[in-house]
Amino acid sequence: MRTFAQIIAAREWENQHVVQHNVVPAHAPLHAFHSEESALHFYRLEDESASSNQTRLNGQWQFKLFDKPENVPADSVDKSFDDSTWNAITVPSNWQLQGFDKPIYTNVKYPFPDTPPTVPSENPTGVYRTAFQVTEQALNDKRTSITFDGVNSAFHLWCNGQWVGYSQDSRLPAEFDLTHYLVAGENQLTAMVLRWSDGSYLEDQDMWWLSGIFRDVILTRKPAIHIRDVEVNTHLDASYRDATLTVTTTLSLKNLPYRVRVRLYDAQSQLVAEQETQPGIQFVDEKGPWCDKTHHELNIAEPSRWSSESPYLYRVVVSLINDVGELVDCEAYSVGFRNVEISDGQLKVNGQPLLIRGVNRHEHHPELGHVMTREDMIRDIKLLKQHNFNAVRTAHYPNHPTWYQLCDEYGLYLVDEANIETHGQFPMCRLSDDAEWLNSYMRRMTRLVERDKNHPSIIIWSLGNESGIGANHHAMYQWVKQRDPSRPVQYEGGGALTAATDIICPMYARVDWDLGVVAHQPEVTPRVGIRKSIALPNEQRPLILCEYAHAMGNSLGSFTDYWRAFRDNPRLQGGFIWDWVDQGLTKQSDSGENYWAYGGDFGDEINDRQFCINGLIFPDRTVHPTIFEVKKAQQFYQFELVSQAPLTLKITSEHLFESNQIEILKWTITEDGQPIETGDIELLIKPQQSVELMVENTQKFEKSGRDYHLNIEVQLATDTSWADAGHSTAMEQFELESVPELVLPESPSLWQANVNDSHASLMVSGDDFQIDFDKSLGTLSSWKVYGVEKLKQPLFDNFYRAPLDNDIGTSEADKLDPHSWFARWQGIGLSKLERESIDFQWQVNSIGVDVMTRTAYLHEGRVLLTSKWHYHINSEGEVSIDVDVELAKGLPSLPRIGMELVLNPMTDDHASFVQWTGRGPHENYPDRKQSAHLGQYHSSLRGLHTDYIFPTDNGLRCDVSRATIGDLTVLGKVHFSASEYSQHTLAQAKHTHELIKDGAIYVRIDGFHMGVGGDDSWTPSVHDAYLLNAQRYRYELSLKFEV
Repeated sequence: MRTFAQIIAAREWENQHVVQHNVVPAHAPLHAFHSEESALHFYRLEDESASSNQTRLNGQWQFKLFDKPENVPADSVDKSFDDSTWNAITVPSNWQLQGFDKPIYTNVKYPFPDTPPTVPSENPTGVYRTAFQVTEQALNDKRTSITFDGVNSAFHLWCNGQWVGYSQDSRLPAEFDLTHYLVAGENQLTAMVLRWSDGSYLEDQDMWWLSGIFRDVILTRKPAIHIRDVEVNTHLDASYRDATLTVTTTLSLKNLPYRVRVRLYDAQSQLVAEQETQPGIQFVDEKGPWCDKTHHELNIAEPSRWSSESPYLYRVVVSLINDVGELVDCEAYSVGFRNVEISDGQLKVNGQPLLIRGVNRHEHHPELGHVMTREDMIRDIKLLKQHNFNAVRTAHYPNHPTWYQLCDEYGLYLVDEANIETHGQFPMCRLSDDAEWLNSYMRRMTRLVERDKNHPSIIIWSLGNESGIGANHHAMYQWVKQRDPSRPVQYEGGGALTAATDIICPMYARVDWDLGVVAHQPEVTPRVGIRKSIALPNEQRPLILCEYAHAMGNSLGSFTDYWRAFRDNPRLQGGFIWDWVDQGLTKQSDSGENYWAYGGDFGDEINDRQFCINGLIFPDRTVHPTIFEVKKAQQFYQFELVSQAPLTLKITSEHLFESNQIEILKWTITEDGQPIETGDIELLIKPQQSVELMVENTQKFEKSGRDYHLNIEVQLATDTSWADAGHSTAMEQFELESVPELVLPESPSLWQANVNDSHASLMVSGDDFQIDFDKSLGTLSSWKVYGVEKLKQPLFDNFYRAPLDNDIGTSEADKLDPHSWFARWQGIGLSKLERESIDFQWQVNSIGVDVMTRTAYLHEGRVLLTSKWHYHINSEGEVSIDVDVELAKGLPSLPRIGMELVLNPMTDDHASFVQWTGRGPHENYPDRKQSAHLGQYHSSLRGLHTDYIFPTDNGLRCDVSRATIGDLTVLGKVHFSASEYSQHTLAQAKHTHELIKDGAIYVRIDGFHMGVGGDDSWTPSVHDAYLLNAQRYRYELSLKFEV
């Protein structure tokens, strides 16, 4: 037995050749059921306690953190060691979130010197201790193993003071045989977990560096003669009708008269087929039979097939029977009959080409870190299905075993990814091309396949992420292709076009834009547009983006461009958005306010700030407005307006397979955003078919000058496992032709205005209002209604927005991009332009007062913008404004061209209610508004605000023709937002708790607004159509405070 001193001296956590000691070979998850009934009960009721032969050791353990392994007392592993003064810690957990050590976030760089395989001598080391009971009966003719489903990053294990073994690879199970270490009565376990190991060099994923025992710890008791592994394969015939089920079972016995029985049950637990055989019969080579394996092959006529749309599951129960007919051991697995193949340049399931509606998903919880409960996983899956996702990439590591069971059950396609990323290496392939590291690479890949091989949800294996390309990858690829020819393999490294991938799987490639070598960003990898990639000579593989549409904060502009390309090109088969959830961790401010923290907030000096905040949902699983654009683009129905008289729709289903999902089509006709007629139709449409439906409306669109729209929504008619009846699955809006407005000559009310002109100001007043202009500023400076001041500050042009993550444009905190939009705006002083009034004129006529102003905006003496305002004030106190802005040549695209009204506080009743006619109900921007239909909406002022973890401009509503906030009414064709925060406050705050209200209400009215971009977040990604690069812009609107 190795002594503690020998283990410390060996420093195997700094030796890439030593990745384990005494770890049981990888296999499919085992549950050691005591009967077939308990096995079926486990799957039928999702009851983890169905196996009486498994015990979870989750709960409170004793714990102490040392600053390095050398400082751990040697006797702390002894059974008799007194740990009563130690702290209690929850298992599973990350110790950094239990009050020990600090979380560290980096995207690329390692948080320690890059000198593989060595790690820092200051290597936080947590020692865990717990005790458990073993009965005398359990020791008799039983094998007991312990499985740690996830430990970061490496650990040594002792049982009753005896060293058991060592393991690294934080995301796959480490199983040890404890049989010979156990005693009847109390047994004591000690795990010494190291924060850093040579394995850390392979785990440089874009996420928090967290440590500890963060997944389940399970004791499993099996008989001495038992089932060691089960492999399940299904194969459909050429017509995808009949199937063959093959089951290969590995046993611990040799040359004993035992038999293995395989039974297949349907979803109602009815027996479908069974077969019984002896070990060693079918497995024969020139040396003879494999005496520890059985092979079963069952022909199944017309099974229900598995897909993400119709995830029908059978259960296969494998029983080991002894020579007197008694059941000795039993295992069971879900079975989904499906084929995965690449043919005709397309990835197919059951013969049908897929369109991957995917997302990259980290295992992240705001309080628990990398710990995910079953309930957390189900909540994620339901949200994914509700927003039209059908696929997940397990970015960038094997997930908790329960995740795969749930994806089998609910229906999600998975790319199962090896726990390998060396993004911080230079070059990235440094370790990938080093034979000294081959064993580490291969072990991570082979064990992944062996653990997860039975899951129908897994349709693709992935060799890892961002590790360049090297000989180690090619070795992994060849092994997987031989071990499991039933699934394709993908890997992006090396440009996504190497021989180590069956699928072209680039990240952040544009649709038609080649991203070349950028002089100011040499670290940005050149990328070919996706249309061009599939047209390269001799290239026949499908293309599925492994990462695209970087959803960082207020992002996802031009997302629909990708989906037009996917639908137009059969070999462009979708992709995986980056990413699912903001990786914010709950932290408390000095004032006691909770907020979500990111890199640097825990004193981690090496960090990449908020680059972990790039999800479609917040850490608590509330959604970003961006997810609605995704849901719309990914919906499974496409609509076309065939004719308006009669009102006829063509509906095309993108579903590939029949399912039990029953849906209805609801239609609504609106007039100026108000519903005037509704109806519903049962949606009877076959997969991949189109139908025409007539809308039996009675309304005629005869009122002149009115806007008419047909709104379509597909809803679930009945409950499903992932959503309730009434849930919306697809939507569309069509503008209907109407009678043009008959414009008659205006007969404006005659009005003898009250005007008071002085040297400094101009005052215009009526019966109940008074409007003042400051001549020196050249702007409307005061607006009173019945003597009450409405404005907190004068009315000014607004050209600035609190920078979005995409505007700032960097993926690493210490590599600020001088060519980002933010840097360019700083270069022209956009947030603090000097304002100079050039001209102020006014005149009175019979219908009101006209005021004309001209203002220059300067930076360092240069005029950058000239803004002309023409106000007209009528007898009702309505102010019409015509704004004409001229830009100097050579300016970068401005974020907005508009104005800002800063209103004094209103009463709660007024301030809490905003109404608008335009796009909604959720936040939308010019390049992200397809999911925001035109209509009439209302919200509280607070409800307009999107609380992005890193505060930025937010809350815009586009194409607004009318808006009211309190007693202010805005009319025009504008983009509108209202907020309790100034742009300065939003720009200066780094976290939500730093947003301070000053009592004012900021109403921003934009004639034009630049897009948000989102193809990525580190290069300027706003498409040309959404840039403000013209030399002149003009817009009109009117303002009125209701009396």
